[in-house]
Amino acid sequence: MDGAGACILLASAVAMLASCHKVCFIGSEYDPQAGIPLRWFLPYKVPCECTAVRLGGTHIPASSYRQGAPHYLKELFLTETAECSSPEALGMEDGTIPDDHITASSVWESTNYPGCCPPQKGRLNSDSIWAPSSNPDSWIEMDLATSTVVSGVITQSLALGKFNGYVTMYKVAFKKQSTSQCEHVRDGNGNVKLFKGNTDARCTPVTNMFNESVVASVVRIEPTEWHVWVRLQLELLGCRRN
Repeated sequence: MDGAGACILLASAVAMLASCHKVCFIGSEYDPQAGIPLRWFLPYKVPCECTAVRLGGTHIPASSYRQGAPHYLKELFLTETAECSSPEALGMEDGTIPDDHITASSVWESTNYPGCCPPQKGRLNSDSIWAPSSNPDSWIEMDLATSTVVSGVITQSLALGKFNGYVTMYKVAFKKQSTSQCEHVRDGNGNVKLFKGNTDARCTPVTNMFNESVVASVVRIEPTEWHVWVRLQLELLGCRRN
């Protein structure tokens, strides 16, 4: 193949890649209907046309990015890869995740142990434990406040008098943004992953790492099997983004 032919072939390949790969730059502008608050937008009416989303700038009029009718968003999101080479504790045990960012499906109330078991006690190595009032469909949820790479979970239980129990199997759900739909962490075959939990109530930690890290701002642990009662302490593992 001569030089001219190679250049034509290369140009055709570049044109083909450009036609199927659309990096969308997300921008923000003042919302004329709401006044001062900013609104985020993508340049395409159908966001699925974007194969990647990167930050374009703030206080930019939508017309600067418009290839078609813009798609407006309530929150900023970017398509960054979920890379975390050295996962660390994300703040359940040390309190980096504040109490008001931890919620649960319900809380067990005990006359023998008043105030013992709110979700805020579901921190790893806490002096108590989270316990729901109803085991089926129970969950505990952590709002990480910002987009965070989550790579795994540590769980354990705690003997509480005669009220011993522990989670033996659970699922992990997450939201990319607080307003997003819940998704579940999946296994290598694309099925919802069931993680093996604890086998005793003696504060023995069990660590489970995901097949692939996920980017999330909200994480929810959903017990599916348990011994006697759902009783849980936990820590999330991953990487905070600066």
